[in-house]
Amino acid sequence: MRYDLHIHTEYCGHAPGMTVEAICAGAAERKLETIAITDHIYGPQSVSVLEKIRQDVRACRGGLEVIVGAEVDVDGDFADGRLVCDVPEGADYVIAGVHYVPTVGNYPWRPEQNNLEAGTFMRYWKSTLLGVASNPKVHTLAHPGRLLAAALGPAVDWAAAMEVFGQAAGLSEKNGIAWEINELTGDRLSPELKGKWHQIYEVALQAGVKLVYGSDAHEPAAMGKFVFAEYILSKLPSGSLSTLREILEWKKGLA
Repeated sequence: MRYDLHIHTEYCGHAPGMTVEAICAGAAERKLETIAITDHIYGPQSVSVLEKIRQDVRACRGGLEVIVGAEVDVDGDFADGRLVCDVPEGADYVIAGVHYVPTVGNYPWRPEQNNLEAGTFMRYWKSTLLGVASNPKVHTLAHPGRLLAAALGPAVDWAAAMEVFGQAAGLSEKNGIAWEINELTGDRLSPELKGKWHQIYEVALQAGVKLVYGSDAHEPAAMGKFVFAEYILSKLPSGSLSTLREILEWKKGLA
């Protein structure tokens, strides 16, 4: 792996040790050629972090290609996939992160923390995901399906979920939104779900959606980690992974 397109800094408040200097040094050690620093945007008040990151990057980049992007949260107060703020002008690469139970707004780590009945959750999750996939300002859908796994666990109606992914893939292809093979997600899936998670990306590929890799690193050792992602790719056709440049050109061609 020569790139990592999902890395957080200590500015997000839960990534200790992730200074931009440490990120760039770690990326060089791992022989990464391109990274995207995509810190959380929790709302309009977070946008100013982009300029801080740019200043830090200018001070230490060296020969590494560093893209200053953003992971913009999807607003958990609604179920239509709207982002918490307009896409920041200072972000060169935007990923949309669905983290919160729609209309409830809490972050679930396990099904007991999902405050919605399963059927209601599925309806709101569907409308949220389709809303995100309809936003042409987004470059990439971060960790598709992670909220579903956290909120419902192995009890999720997988066939129904795959139908939703199919609809989302069609919209993503139309709007030039790549889907991320997210390394961190692998640490949060049950063995049952992990064994069939590649099916999400098969649906994406069939619809013409491009795939990219991101570690979702919140600590230096996680940058460029490529265990779960390698497992997913082993289940997909050779050459399924795209580069950042291909994603940006794809998006540009649809504009």
